[in-house]
Amino acid sequence: SPRPFDTSSLCVECRELQRCKQRKGFSVAGGCDRMEAGKMRKEGVSMRTDAEFMQIIDEAIQSIWKTEIKHDYDENWIMNEDGLKTALYFHLRKRLAPVFAEHNLRIFTEFKDAEFSESGFRPDMVIARIDMNSDAECWRGAVTDCLAVLELKFKSRFLDKEAIYADYEKLRAYTERLDLSCRLYMATIWECEDDPTTWIRKNAAWAKGKVTELNASFSRKTGEPQFYVAPH
Repeated sequence: SPRPFDTSSLCVECRELQRCKQRKGFSVAGGCDRMEAGKMRKEGVSMRTDAEFMQIIDEAIQSIWKTEIKHDYDENWIMNEDGLKTALYFHLRKRLAPVFAEHNLRIFTEFKDAEFSESGFRPDMVIARIDMNSDAECWRGAVTDCLAVLELKFKSRFLDKEAIYADYEKLRAYTERLDLSCRLYMATIWECEDDPTTWIRKNAAWAKGKVTELNASFSRKTGEPQFYVAPH
């Protein structure tokens, strides 16, 4: 087996290159080599496993919700659902640009192709992989698989919670009717006072290991906005 190599002194990009070589059984040597890392990307050699980059995407989505989205809301940049959608799109692109480039990932909004074609559903946002060599007439037709699906809600009245529950039923349909195995997220800003709880039962079988709630409401104790994450 290849001898372990200390990558702590390398830049981030070259550290990934050395780890990739180790996983594939190649010998490694010291020093940074940005040109080789770029060459591997160009030739379609992934420097991360699917599980590794999906963890990166999941961690980024959760972090963006609790930091950047909360900041944008506090600064009055997010005032409706469209504002929430554009803010999420912007921060995902900014945070995950290297991962998107490495794995040919793109963000689609109001997506109705691939697994959702002829389903009657149109998710608010989808992170999907595309075939860069596809002969499809548009990039939506070049989607090979969906990696993350996000539904968004921005509601200001107490009675609007029924509309939020309706979107959770859509997520349930994605798993049970469309048999989606990708990560599912429900991003909800509910401008009412509430405790930091979940919208669906913690032991809901259909959501376990699949759904992550990105929630926001006003704290009952302080009246301040609270943004938190609840994975199932």
